[in-house]
Amino acid sequence: MFADVIVDITATEVDRIFEYSFIDDTIKTGSRVLVPFGGKKICGIVVLVKDTSVYPPEKIKPIISKLDDDPALTDECFALMRYIQKKYFVSSASALRLFLPSEMRLGKVKELFVNYVFLAVNDRLALEFKSTLKASAKKQMSAIDFFVENKKVKSADASNLFGRSAIVALIEKGILKTESVKTIRSPYNGILLNNKEITLTDHQNNAIKSINETDKQVTLLHGVTGSGKTEVYLNLINSTINSGKTAIMLVPEIALTPQMLRQLRERFGDNAAILHSGLSNGEKFDEWWRIRNGEAKIVIGARSAIFAPASDLGLIIIDEEHDSSYQSEQSPRYKTLDIAVFRA
Repeated sequence: MFADVIVDITATEVDRIFEYSFIDDTIKTGSRVLVPFGGKKICGIVVLVKDTSVYPPEKIKPIISKLDDDPALTDECFALMRYIQKKYFVSSASALRLFLPSEMRLGKVKELFVNYVFLAVNDRLALEFKSTLKASAKKQMSAIDFFVENKKVKSADASNLFGRSAIVALIEKGILKTESVKTIRSPYNGILLNNKEITLTDHQNNAIKSINETDKQVTLLHGVTGSGKTEVYLNLINSTINSGKTAIMLVPEIALTPQMLRQLRERFGDNAAILHSGLSNGEKFDEWWRIRNGEAKIVIGARSAIFAPASDLGLIIIDEEHDSSYQSEQSPRYKTLDIAVFRA
């Protein structure tokens, strides 16, 4: 098999497709891959998978490895990439960089797996084994009692409590075993859903009705500060996800306060993913993949969240669209409204 790859180099001299071969049938269009390029190893994005090549097979270098389990980018991302190239005169790699968190693109962050330890046998057998231990094996005895009561804990915590040697000894004897569990790094764990009923005003109900019934692709919602626009947004988002589609809500960076984010998480829970500069690298990576995998149906963030990998979009909201922060001043420069209209 062969793949057309865009390498992650923004120089115009290499702004073209490069062909590589591969035998891993899990590599798909949109996959991030590591490829040999000019004596170095470079990240790239597969834009096409094909059975044949016009070049002699011996002249085509193989892909070194796949970087993610699932394709990172979708067909919509590639369509948007071509639109950005044409409208803003930028290279393919520059456009594609907009879709990926920089730490992920540079390989500085990966999935987090945490090791847990727990009983490999039932409680009765564990206690029977405990009775055979020498009196000097006090830590192993205490560990067995602990796991009969607590079942599963992090390996690091178990080692801190009873010493690593005691835990390893019980694992080797088949009394304990370990498991590596993928862990989501969320900055908003512990925020509970708030199902409090909100009574909308006549103005809010009229605005929602007008937006739902219009044939227009773009609608302007006008209201002074404190007039209740946010509740209109949240109602529209709720209707969108109930219809099986996804939503993106953009706000100016300065408006991404902890209070606002908490309000959104209380309303939508884990259905909402937050993308903004205040997240740690790991949190941003996990939130991005929750969106890509469809685990989160709502994206909330500042300007760059317009490139979030949400599928089957039904609604895009740009709050305070006149704010200057929606205009990118760094390359590639773009207007957020242009990108939103194209995605819509």
